[in-house]
Amino acid sequence: MLGPSLYEVERVAQATVAALLSAGIRSCLVGGMACSIYGNSRVPSDVDIVCLTDEHTQTELKAILVAKDSNFYTIASKDPRATYRVLWYRLGYRRACKVDVLLPGIMNIPAVPAPRIVYKRSRSDLPLMPFLPLLMLKLQAWMDHRAADKLYLREKQHVDVRDIGDLLELAVEKYDVDLKRDGKWLPESFVRAAATRVKTYVRNFPDSAESWGEIGFSA
Repeated sequence: MLGPSLYEVERVAQATVAALLSAGIRSCLVGGMACSIYGNSRVPSDVDIVCLTDEHTQTELKAILVAKDSNFYTIASKDPRATYRVLWYRLGYRRACKVDVLLPGIMNIPAVPAPRIVYKRSRSDLPLMPFLPLLMLKLQAWMDHRAADKLYLREKQHVDVRDIGDLLELAVEKYDVDLKRDGKWLPESFVRAAATRVKTYVRNFPDSAESWGEIGFSA
């Protein structure tokens, strides 16, 4: 089955944000779609969205999306032990885009205050996780994928490395990211964990040390 194009993934992101807003729920994009809007070169394959609410579970949020837009639907997970259902958005005949609905706290995702949400007017005004925590979450994903038991998850670390390389370049050359300035609102534990991961990353990719240093991390 042909994977979704960048235009299609962006359209799914727009539909997801709109459906959530119609239910009074703020959100922001993370993962590959957010990276792409910031300028990353890789075409994302799905939509990862953080719902900034403490009133609903992930299951309830999926149900809200299905009720708001008939193109959303859920199917049972391929993992027979899983109790959750996987959310998809219908693109056409036998084609769909997966949507991962997340909440602050899951995978250490920080709660983003409304004024901190980033909007890129050149890309449909979609709400984005601020650049710095997005980079830190991508670094966390790299660490998690390296340590994963399953081969298909371990293989994702190579995609993570390409993403991190692109994001580091953007952080220095386009967005002037600064840890002290841009990280003040982030939980201290989240920042400390990122600092530890940076050291591991630099041991594996020494050429990245200068870029990490420019944004405020000690390598």
